[in-house]
Amino acid sequence: MDKSKGKHRQDTAERTNLIDFSFCDHKSAFDHLLLSNDQRNSLIEDRNDFWKFVNKYEAMLKNMGQPVLPQPLEDGDDLAAATSKTNKLHCIPIRLNEEAKKNRHFSDHHRKYSSTGGGGGDVTALREKQLQEIILIYLDFKQKERFAKIKKLRKTQQNLPIFKYKDALKKSLDETNVLIIAGDTGCGKSTQVPQYLYEFGYKSIACTQPRRLACISLSKRVAHEMLDDYGSTVGFQIRFEKNKTQHTNILFITEGLLLRQLALECNLEQYDVLILDEIHERNLYGDFLLGVTKCLLRAKPTLKLILMSATINVELFHNYFKDEGAKLLQVPGRLYPIKTVYMPPPSLELQAKTSSRSQKSSGRLDPAPFVQVLSLIDEKYSTTERGDVLIFVSGVNEITTVCDAAKEYAEQQSHWIILPLHSGLSLAEQDKVFDYAPEGMRKCIVSTNIAETSLTVDGIRFVVDSGKVKEMSYDASCKGQRLKEFWVSKSSAEQRKGRAGRTGPGTCFRLFSEKQYDAFEPYPTPEIFRVPLDSILLQMVSMGLPNVRQFPFIESPDEESIEQTILGLKQHNAFTPDEKITALGKSLTNLPVEITIGKMLLMGCVFPDVEKILTLAAVMSVQNPFTNRAYTDPKCEEARSALESDQGDIFTLLRAYHEWLLIKWENRESTRKWCHKLGIEEQRYIWSVPKLQECKIFATITGFPLMISNNK
Repeated sequence: MDKSKGKHRQDTAERTNLIDFSFCDHKSAFDHLLLSNDQRNSLIEDRNDFWKFVNKYEAMLKNMGQPVLPQPLEDGDDLAAATSKTNKLHCIPIRLNEEAKKNRHFSDHHRKYSSTGGGGGDVTALREKQLQEIILIYLDFKQKERFAKIKKLRKTQQNLPIFKYKDALKKSLDETNVLIIAGDTGCGKSTQVPQYLYEFGYKSIACTQPRRLACISLSKRVAHEMLDDYGSTVGFQIRFEKNKTQHTNILFITEGLLLRQLALECNLEQYDVLILDEIHERNLYGDFLLGVTKCLLRAKPTLKLILMSATINVELFHNYFKDEGAKLLQVPGRLYPIKTVYMPPPSLELQAKTSSRSQKSSGRLDPAPFVQVLSLIDEKYSTTERGDVLIFVSGVNEITTVCDAAKEYAEQQSHWIILPLHSGLSLAEQDKVFDYAPEGMRKCIVSTNIAETSLTVDGIRFVVDSGKVKEMSYDASCKGQRLKEFWVSKSSAEQRKGRAGRTGPGTCFRLFSEKQYDAFEPYPTPEIFRVPLDSILLQMVSMGLPNVRQFPFIESPDEESIEQTILGLKQHNAFTPDEKITALGKSLTNLPVEITIGKMLLMGCVFPDVEKILTLAAVMSVQNPFTNRAYTDPKCEEARSALESDQGDIFTLLRAYHEWLLIKWENRESTRKWCHKLGIEEQRYIWSVPKLQECKIFATITGFPLMISNNK
């Protein structure tokens, strides 16, 4: 460099002293430097985070006694060849491109404005260059931070118990087409096995989950671990929503959707590997899918099938796939010691001698025992000790009850963050449970059994188990399916307990006695023994299965139950006398409701107002919103009298639903208080809203729009 030029630059150089000046005081004047060359996109992902960094950077320099910023390097300086290595920019491998440097020329009007009263000349060319160098330091810091996170992520993956069995997994798949993975809670099977398969060379992998929320959360996690957050290698597909392309290699999908795909012959070659996760739950579609895949293995010998669960009945599943040469891979978990504390409420007087399936609760849930556990945790453990709480209750109404009581307690003890978790929440609300609590705070997550196996929330140290679950059961009084509350099985109770030992020693508070636990069933009762079979048999015939009586169920339902179901489908005209599916039956398979309600939907197209038929179908698809109190409390009957219809209870139900929607729309009063006054469980109306949307979409598919438009 020319010496006279260097001397001139030194003589005329300004100084930036951070004692008298702060970049943070002039954010708007410097904001243009954060833009890329097209002046539209930002160089910085999070501007708030950047300015926090600048503030800390300035404070650090002042604390080090170096408040005067060094002179910036000139654009023409060859940083690699420079002899002086004192400037920290020489150590940063990031450079602003030439176009980005030209942003300085866009700032002339900013400086002119500053010198004429907008900032007293504080924004100068020198300070713009110095801020751009701080931008480089920030970008380098964030890059190193990301690399550190990736390094930590890879270390975490390698520490998972399943990692030691990676080679054994590959060897087993080379030797057999069916592999059963019995992996204890916390072994990493749900997130790692799909990635291992992708590494092994399988490029079309479907992983089923019993719940939609699990499909979405697992796809996000696996995509993150594969550094494909914004790519298409990993995707999900649930009813009415999907995030997949033709380039997707790993797909998380619900069991029902996979069944619909496999019903079409053109889809049989779509997948190389099918992973059936959480098969211990034994829901109706899960059992049906097991039988379909067993048949599919004969039609497609190259297909690989992997069954995964933490509490699997190994002998049952191994014998079922014995002819296919099934192999078993057992993976231990990574559980820390968990202390079990039995705390049965005094009001709970159920005898262990009674069958666990008949031990149903009555009345509204008492939240007091749950709050007592929170108080106990506060007494024994300081808030400086990290550890969150996961509470298991049976349903959404119970979640609301416990959350309300816990929030009242949290007003006195301000270090608690109360979060509900169930499939009815939005994705943004569901994601809150995965965020880490701030220092000195604890999360209290109140969940259904969705957090039992499908989801893993880090940081859980305490589990509070009500011991209850709501399951679909056939109600003979109304000849329909209804959610009823039961005690959980031993395997489910152990799954819940295991959530407390993922990251360190934990404690499980069980709100039932040890004697009651001993009376629990070993495994959940399969849904196929609890609910009507009409929907599943109808779908089986629609898929082209020749004889439903010979379908290879893992545990077959009673022959009498199958015969009664076939007779009922004939009476509904869904089957012909020789048990062939009718046009009505094909339409019923496309509707997301029970057979009787679906038939009402299809027959209702002849009426002038199809919208009301759709609403009725949605409301009748959930449990009756009117509680027992609605018919026993005189105040409720009086409040409901204005909505009573002389045409029957169904039309009273419809009127109440429309009134509820109107109150919500006009915001006249609290709908929750209004529902309580009438003896209505508001959550059941809330659940009917997405069901109504489903009915409308399926109505569109089956040709309702033409009829609606004609009638209107």
